[in-house]
Amino acid sequence: MNTFTCHICGAHEAEQKLISETFQVRGETVLIEHIPAKECRQCGEVIFDLETAEHIRAMLHDGTRPDRRVSIPVYEFA
Repeated sequence: MNTFTCHICGAHEAEQKLISETFQVRGETVLIEHIPAKECRQCGEVIFDLETAEHIRAMLHDGTRPDRRVSIPVYEFA
């Protein structure tokens, strides 16, 4: 039984993937790589399960040190 329903488009098919996502934490952009997620096959919306979301929250707020730092170009749309 498929229990996935996309909250954006209502589709019922998703693919399990490892993704990278950026987050804003205390004014700093951080990147987390290799996050397990479901991606809607119809619209591409990405969904984390509760356990994954909690793991991300803990990584970003419990003082965990990043594995490495990178520099990224920044553009302002103005």
